[in-house]
Amino acid sequence: MRISLSRESLNMIHKSVVVTSQVSLGMPPNASKDAAFKTDVFLQRMVEACASNLAVLDESGKILYASRAWRVSGEQNALSENPDGLGLKHFGTDSESSVTVFPQTDALAEDIRRILDNRQREFHREYSCSGSRGARWFLVHAARLDLPESGGFRILLTREDTTRRRQAEEELRNLGGRLIKAQEEERSRVARELHDNLSQRMAILAIELDQLRQKIPKSQAALTVHVEQLWTNVQEISSEIHQLSYRLHPSKLDHLGLAAALESLCEELSQHQEIEIEFQQHGFPAILPQDITLCVFRIVQESLRNVIKHSGARDARVVLKKTTQAIHLRVSDSGCGFDIESPESTKGLGFVSMRERLRLVGGHISIRSQPSRGTHIAVLVPLNSRQRAVVRTRETNEGTGHNHG
Repeated sequence: MRISLSRESLNMIHKSVVVTSQVSLGMPPNASKDAAFKTDVFLQRMVEACASNLAVLDESGKILYASRAWRVSGEQNALSENPDGLGLKHFGTDSESSVTVFPQTDALAEDIRRILDNRQREFHREYSCSGSRGARWFLVHAARLDLPESGGFRILLTREDTTRRRQAEEELRNLGGRLIKAQEEERSRVARELHDNLSQRMAILAIELDQLRQKIPKSQAALTVHVEQLWTNVQEISSEIHQLSYRLHPSKLDHLGLAAALESLCEELSQHQEIEIEFQQHGFPAILPQDITLCVFRIVQESLRNVIKHSGARDARVVLKKTTQAIHLRVSDSGCGFDIESPESTKGLGFVSMRERLRLVGGHISIRSQPSRGTHIAVLVPLNSRQRAVVRTRETNEGTGHNHG
């Protein structure tokens, strides 16, 4: 019979061994030693009957025994040079004798040492490593088990391969990035088509209508008024086409840069919407990578759209600042705000799109809002490529590692 082990099952084993150990308290020395031996035998049999990846370490960090699943997993992922396939040999405090379960992961060894030194009771974290099958991810849970009858302790260690889940998540993130890139390319194409083709044709139509109006005899005043109305309609349609083209892909973004494009956006929205938008910039003009420029512009565009649509605010503020290290952006309003703790609050496509765009450039976003107290959005995009990579890694790992002391 094989026993499947969950985190809850690990706690049950812990309690079972504690109960077994407590029975031996108060026994004569020889009987106590015999009870300690029986406790170890009991624990070993529990481990060997387990279908999960489970190993037990002694006080020095040396493996005492492990489940068959642990051994097989170690062999499959080449986590140990030894044929036993434990993937874990020793976690002693002597750094020269320590061998990590994952060849390139010192973090796990350090976490194990914290338990050995009684600085921590347990942990539950995800670690990466490189094996014969490429990069692998494992979720590891470790717990210290005290043995009162001997004064010693054991460490129960479980390992779950989460590589497939990680790979699936990465594929989804890459897909999101490709979709955003394809969307921007299509927006740019349509914007050019509107500007270079349709706008020009509408301009020619307006000129022809004006020429037609001039040829109408004064006796046909009603026809003149009708043609003038047609000319006005053409002008309004041309203006709407221009605005649509700008929303799809602002030409100022390419020719004048980020600050000028954002200032123009704020002025346009202030003119056409019942809101006053203040724009401030520091450190511009500046040459920025195209992906960062477009990312920041889209975030401001989406943020102001949310302000106009949902907040009910009469004023808003956009502050753009460039330093030698990063781009800083703040968008704030004095509107109705929302409950940031609500599951529905930041799950809309707008916020999802913002986070995905920032992930692609290694940026980070924070949102503060309370009902009736407005909303404040802060964005940071590192300009250094190494810093951007660090932020991307942090965003990828956020929420996956949990450490409990």
